[in-house]
Amino acid sequence: MNEEAESVVYPSGNQERSETSLRELARLFLKLGTIAFGGPAAHIAMMEDEIVKRRRWLDHQQFLDLLGATNLISGPNSTEMAIHIGLVRAGWKGLVVAGSCFILPAMLIVWVLAALYVRYGSLPEATFLLYSIKPVIIAIVV
Repeated sequence: MNEEAESVVYPSGNQERSETSLRELARLFLKLGTIAFGGPAAHIAMMEDEIVKRRRWLDHQQFLDLLGATNLISGPNSTEMAIHIGLVRAGWKGLVVAGSCFILPAMLIVWVLAALYVRYGSLPEATFLLYSIKPVIIAIVV
């Protein structure tokens, strides 16, 4: 049990005692940050499946309350949701762990792709890769 867990009161008036370890939060949000593609709506759906249905860390109403709070502030809802869930489940340390672990995989993937582009993007052998990627990106955007 997390020794420094804080009691959190949800907008619905329910009170919940967090018992999630930082390791559990890190493992879940690293997984979600790595495999969740499709933007914030897809991320939030995956979070709901993991957090409400599988792990039962929050009930559906508590999850919707947090989602409503993320809609009130600007920025990417899925990242805000990860941060809120971390806060609710493990206090400020959970906030930092969940947010960092959710953002880190995407940041590393983009960093590696950018480094590969800088290193190999101007080679004639690599130009076919760039031409084949453009239609895929256009299809995804459309």
